[in-house]
Amino acid sequence: MKVAFKSSLAVSLFAIVASGAAHAQTSSDPSAPPAEPSQSAQADPVRGDGDIIVTAQFRSQTVQKTPLAISALNAELLAQKGVTDIIGAANLAPNVQLSNNATGYGGTAAIYIRGVGQRDPNFAVEPGVGVYVDEVYYGVMPGAVTEMVDVERVEILRGPQGTLAGKNSIGGAIRLFSKQPGPNADAFIEVGAGSRNSVVAKGATNVTIADQTLYGRVAFGVRHSEGYMDRLDYACATGTSFATTKRTDTSCMLGQQGGRDVFVGRASLLWTPSADIENLFVADVSHDRSENPAVKTLTQSAAWAGTANYITGPESYTNYENYEVRPTSGVAAGSRYYMSDRTPVDSWGISNTLKIKLGDVSLTSITGYRRTTISIQSAADGTPASILDQIWNMKHRQFSQELRLNGSFGALLDWTAGGYYYDAKGLSTGRLTIPGGVALGGGGVNLDALYSDPVETRSKSVFLHTVLHPIVGVNITGAVRYTDDFKSFTFHRYNIDGSNSTSLGGLTGVNVTFKGERVDYRIAADVELAQDLLAYAQLSTGYKGGGVNPRPYFASQALPYEPETLTSYEVGFKSRFFDRRVTLNVSAFINDYKDFQGTLTRCDSISPFAAAPCSQTTNIGDARIKGIEGELTAEPIDGLKLDGSLGYLNFEYTRINPSSGVLPGMTNEYTPEWTGSAGIQYRLEAGKIGSFTPRVDMAYRSRVETRAVNDPRGSLPGRALVSAKLTWRDQADEWQAEASVTNLLDKFYYNAAYVLTGAPYFTGLGVVGEPRTFMFTVRRSFK
Repeated sequence: MKVAFKSSLAVSLFAIVASGAAHAQTSSDPSAPPAEPSQSAQADPVRGDGDIIVTAQFRSQTVQKTPLAISALNAELLAQKGVTDIIGAANLAPNVQLSNNATGYGGTAAIYIRGVGQRDPNFAVEPGVGVYVDEVYYGVMPGAVTEMVDVERVEILRGPQGTLAGKNSIGGAIRLFSKQPGPNADAFIEVGAGSRNSVVAKGATNVTIADQTLYGRVAFGVRHSEGYMDRLDYACATGTSFATTKRTDTSCMLGQQGGRDVFVGRASLLWTPSADIENLFVADVSHDRSENPAVKTLTQSAAWAGTANYITGPESYTNYENYEVRPTSGVAAGSRYYMSDRTPVDSWGISNTLKIKLGDVSLTSITGYRRTTISIQSAADGTPASILDQIWNMKHRQFSQELRLNGSFGALLDWTAGGYYYDAKGLSTGRLTIPGGVALGGGGVNLDALYSDPVETRSKSVFLHTVLHPIVGVNITGAVRYTDDFKSFTFHRYNIDGSNSTSLGGLTGVNVTFKGERVDYRIAADVELAQDLLAYAQLSTGYKGGGVNPRPYFASQALPYEPETLTSYEVGFKSRFFDRRVTLNVSAFINDYKDFQGTLTRCDSISPFAAAPCSQTTNIGDARIKGIEGELTAEPIDGLKLDGSLGYLNFEYTRINPSSGVLPGMTNEYTPEWTGSAGIQYRLEAGKIGSFTPRVDMAYRSRVETRAVNDPRGSLPGRALVSAKLTWRDQADEWQAEASVTNLLDKFYYNAAYVLTGAPYFTGLGVVGEPRTFMFTVRRSFK
């Protein structure tokens, strides 16, 4: 979508927001009783005393009364910290690592909580951390990491959620809740501009359709920015005659990487025909035409680079990628084709949440349907040499249905019983090209093939969650969930002319299925030791389904892998003191991680010859993960607010699959030993002028490994990023202006790396984070 079109769309939506706000303000019945405050409004945004309402245990509870390791951020806190998407929200929590474009693929991410997660976006591989939007599970990562424009709150649950969140929440769960329609305007419009010709616009409003019965809400967001990685023509920039120049101007630039071009929209309808019935219908859409990730070549080999030097300066935002592919075998040998410089992602969905009170029992039905398409253009080297190139198109659709019954037996027992059904179909198609000359001495693999791989996934589960209250201040939780999983994956490999692949034809028609059953449980106890002091202990389990290696180059590599399981032992406390000016929550845990899944890029034991190309998802082994984490908020004096988090992880293998190549002493991918964040702000009252609030934030992570078989060439050093902002608000809290800067110290760093330093590739690239970026925004709120 062109920027001009998005700008005009933003203007149109601005008019909708403004008119909707006015309509909501004038059409509400003035004699009607005031609406209950929203969940985010129940927390004091100035004092930040932790009274955010969450529903992690199927019932409304404050964070401080929920015996789970959970980070909750309401809309006010997200705005204070400058969070605009799920990535920013997740990385505020301790022992959480969310890396965008972790495999060099645009529009994808790797989410790890307490050392458990998944970086592979393939539909055949289940995520290790469940992402839920308005309680609808997102079965694939493409389309899940979007702009957050109208959020009520975000809940980040750490540790296995096998009985609570269910499917594939073995590491934890990220739950996003959008604002619901209501009788008040609750509207805003925000516009901004900044570095690299950045433009942002977003807004939302309630619309009263029928007083006390039918309300609507619409929201939108637009973000555009130019890229920060310059793609240079190698011949032009270096003055060599290695390749024909592709430049289009005197700057030697071919294009850029890292630019953003995103539109998101959302509409919801709340119908309350009676006091006992509430129905919420939601439709959302995301349209992303962002540039491919900003990557930089980390390693090269004379086997394919010859005398050329494709590695630009260590902190230079440049590379030599031209997206030209040169097949060297098959019917397309000698011809060239070009990949796009963008990663289109389109996602849309509808959901319906129906709540009915049936006397002392309440019924909740959550129905969801989603479709996602993404086209990935991946070059594994970031150079014009064409080492491993892939055009990967994915289509996915999913349907889910959850039913819950909530009830209680007086003051003694609360219970929730329910069932869940998930059905998904996906199709991965594309073209994979591995030209010759990528092995030592030249020669090597010559491959150019089309593929088309359908996958089907079904999951059924039933669950029971109970909380016993034997005496005042003591709660005992018991929960169980039974899951039945099925997955089917079929391979097809063709030559460019559509005939069966000459080298990979043995895979065509190969079908591999996985079937498995699992029972997860949770036993917990919490005790209110004093007012505002809760201690808890729990034993919980989680499960992630098995499947089949989705990227075989040979039939011998098309092997299934088993489920992974986790048992967690956890203790913790939640406290508030000094007249609730300080909140401190701490948890410690030991996780027994069995048969955990990872991706290997060397698998000679299942390949027809040594150093054959490989990307095998398999069970690597068992591990024990120990950790501790804490979160602190404080307001020592009125207006001054401090917040921070700290997490420590110790990942240690207890059993290793000998054919994996993993060695004792290695750690899991994207599992930093230390994570931390800190923020400070002070609100300065300026009388009739309003108020000024300066704020500074810091986020830290220690060294990160990016491959299961740790390779120092792909290790990301520890880094601390600093951001700052200055916010002005008028007295009526209707107008707001904000000047902000991210990466204040202009640190050059890598978010992720994708290294294939062994045969037959001998290459690697890093995904570069954004340089220092300035932004200025203006916001108008309508109460």
